[in-house]
Amino acid sequence: MTAPDAEVPPELHPLLMRQMKRICKDASVTCARATPETMLLLLERVSKAYDDFDRELYLLERSQEISSREMLSLHAKLRASEARHASLVSLSSDWVWEIDAEGRLVYVTAPSEGRELDFSAYLGQTMRVDQLPPVSGSDHKEHAARLRAKQPFRNFVFGLKRPDGQPLYLRASGEPYFVEDVFAGYRGVASDVTKASLDAQAVNQLARFDSLTGLPNRSKFLAKLEERLSAQGIDPHEHAVMFIDLDRFKIVNDTLGHAAGDQLLKIVAGRLQHALRERDIVARLGGDEFVVLVDHFGDRRVVQQIAQRLLDQINKPVPLGERSVHVSGSIGIALYPQDGGDADTLLKHADTAMYQSKESGKNTWRFFTPELAERQRETYTLEEELRIALERDELRLVFQPLFECSSGACSSVESLIRWQHPQRGLLAPGAFLDVAEQSGLIVRIGQWVIRTACQQVRAWREAGISMPYVSVNLSLKQFASTTLVQDVREALAAAGIDGRSLEVEITESQLMADPERVQAILKELREMGVRVAIDDFGTGYSSLAYLKRLSAGTLKVDRSFVRGLPDDKEDVAILRAVLALGHSVGMEVVAEGVETESQLTMLKGLGCDRVQGYLLGKPQSAESIGAQLTPAPSPDARRVAAMSVSASPTPAGSETAVSAA
Repeated sequence: MTAPDAEVPPELHPLLMRQMKRICKDASVTCARATPETMLLLLERVSKAYDDFDRELYLLERSQEISSREMLSLHAKLRASEARHASLVSLSSDWVWEIDAEGRLVYVTAPSEGRELDFSAYLGQTMRVDQLPPVSGSDHKEHAARLRAKQPFRNFVFGLKRPDGQPLYLRASGEPYFVEDVFAGYRGVASDVTKASLDAQAVNQLARFDSLTGLPNRSKFLAKLEERLSAQGIDPHEHAVMFIDLDRFKIVNDTLGHAAGDQLLKIVAGRLQHALRERDIVARLGGDEFVVLVDHFGDRRVVQQIAQRLLDQINKPVPLGERSVHVSGSIGIALYPQDGGDADTLLKHADTAMYQSKESGKNTWRFFTPELAERQRETYTLEEELRIALERDELRLVFQPLFECSSGACSSVESLIRWQHPQRGLLAPGAFLDVAEQSGLIVRIGQWVIRTACQQVRAWREAGISMPYVSVNLSLKQFASTTLVQDVREALAAAGIDGRSLEVEITESQLMADPERVQAILKELREMGVRVAIDDFGTGYSSLAYLKRLSAGTLKVDRSFVRGLPDDKEDVAILRAVLALGHSVGMEVVAEGVETESQLTMLKGLGCDRVQGYLLGKPQSAESIGAQLTPAPSPDARRVAAMSVSASPTPAGSETAVSAA
């Protein structure tokens, strides 16, 4: 009898089979002879495998959990960062922009409260920075070079035209960006600087252009002239500088007012521009002065033609409201390079030539010459010497007597100035008073004359010499001085004499310069007792109504009406009329320039009150005058009477009072 067949174990999972093989060399035997020990060992290994799997699964799940939390945190931070960036961009007044490699605008931030302008209309367009003229400090050529070199740029200011045509100025900064090392375009920011740019342009306009006429000013003109001259090495040409001064402009300004004067200047400025060629430049230096640069003229006759064309434009009637006025111009011309090698010299020499035009009768033009330069140097030297003369007390007074026609007695004296020049000797006023007027020194000289004349009256009286009063001439600038009345008051007080001892002489032209102000000043002088005389009568306006309003005490007839006596019937008729005019308003009439007995006889016959001239008395020292007024004062008394006044002989030549007529 055979043994029953052994039970066949079920087929195991391959993993278990591998584990069994590790326990027993022969899996079948192992399975057949499985013992509790081998099964226990197998279960331990299976259990360990499950443990390892659980651990790896746990670690994987844990890692995924941590990664998920970190990703959520990073995502939250990214969203917060994006929100923060979006908020800051929306609050900023700057635009964030991006252009592609072709220069087309592909992105720009939308308008916001701080950015009112909408640039969406520019999307897809090439951003051109040359739509408006370059802004100072931003060089278009340098910017273009940076873009070509793919370099960053900072604070580049440029202008665009808005759809409505108004200017828009932006300040932009940007840097290039690349995609896989290939240039893709620029990104950056931009801000609106329109107001600041327009304000800067306005300041520049004021600094370089005349606000009234819109023409270049002195600074702009000189810079342009220097620019043209510096280009001579490249493109040599002759240039002409014309200095233009309007004649009679002050009369228009004073008569019709400053508004009318400004309108006249604007009209003249436009006409000057119209008369010039396109490449020429006209500028306003100030007041009624203009300057012109004539470029590349080639022929001197072209300059003459342009100068005459400018004068013709100035001479045209200028409509001002309901009336038309007429002015003329005086032009001085300096040529480059013969008259100067730089802008300042050319302008100075053109100015010198302009004064020559005025001396030639105005409404004309003159070229600069070396002789004019020499005269200018002499004038400057004389001016400096005159300043020194005031400091060194080199000025002197001489006195010319006036005589009563009825008695022949000396009634007063007129003080006349001299200069005791250390090298040139005693100079008559004609040698230096024009320079004094031009330089403004005439005011200081006039103050000295008033003080010295008052002191001399006191000296005469202290010496027992009877001198009713002394007259002094006032210059136009001295009469315009705000200190005139105070100067007279202080001179009288310092000398200890009253106002009746002094007479001031003014000309008709001075009277008409500012009638209201003249009357106010003369009123103050008369209240101090100071006498007033109208000098050189007949050479100006000769208005009876005006003479009556001034209440002057003396009328001095100009020597030009005395020279023809007794034969010139016109002079006789004029003198009769002047005498009648003066006497009708209660004024004494004095005839100046009496040099012959026949003239004196005629004047007496016509009823003239007093006379003055070389026939009866030349300008003399104070000592000589004192000797005529007193029979025989002692030598000591005469020396006292001549204090501070020179006894030098009178130089030859015609006499001129302190003021230039």
